[in-house]
Amino acid sequence: MNDIKIYTEQRRQDILRIIRHKGTVSVRELTEQFHVSGTTIRLDLAFLERTEKIIRTHGGAILDELSLREPLISERIHEREKANIAVRAMDYIENRDVLLIDTGTSMVALAQALVRSAFAELTVYSNDLEVLRILEEKENWNLCMLGGQVRNGFHYTCGPRMIQELQKLHFRKLFLATSAISFREGLTTANPDLALLKAAMIASAEKVFLLADASKLHRVDFQKFADLSDIDVLITDRGIARQDLDRLAECIEVVETADS
Repeated sequence: MNDIKIYTEQRRQDILRIIRHKGTVSVRELTEQFHVSGTTIRLDLAFLERTEKIIRTHGGAILDELSLREPLISERIHEREKANIAVRAMDYIENRDVLLIDTGTSMVALAQALVRSAFAELTVYSNDLEVLRILEEKENWNLCMLGGQVRNGFHYTCGPRMIQELQKLHFRKLFLATSAISFREGLTTANPDLALLKAAMIASAEKVFLLADASKLHRVDFQKFADLSDIDVLITDRGIARQDLDRLAECIEVVETADS
């Protein structure tokens, strides 16, 4: 990636941070701060609006408050891509594995793929109630719920007790989800407690598999929980541009699905 493109991405992330902090900003303020033209700033704001983070106004932009809210489990998007990613993830699972599975719709898709599999024996730890409910169909599997406080509307448990529990455990494989991936900011999520939990999951795992569709790239949420270098394998769909794939491959293994 050339220096101009890198600078553009950094400027847009900086603009987003300003809007998140102030709630509103004018084109004039941004042109003065970044020493670029009004046309360039308007292009930046148009890009950020397309990613559903801000709303452009006459002469500036405001924060889209909905961008701060985590999607409920029922708000399913990119279902086909997530299903394809889950199928591809099966290549990294072996019979009798002990798995740690994160929470989120990508993890639900993984559970649905697992329940259709021919694995005779697996041990699965998770904090996601829906993931474990799906896997209950497998009578011979050992399912373990990570204890904590249930977060209403999101169907997962979290909290300090769970982090303490994870510190005593070691997993060979973690299957992880994220709401946002940025080359500069790493992996982020909207909820600080969930960010702490995800960081603890990563620390407890020998190998980390990130399941994320292309829509997660070039997004930044409220709380960082990992660097890209903390991930061993990214399993994604074919919606990521080639230059971005090449850049990702500089620090992690990238695996694409067979179908878009």
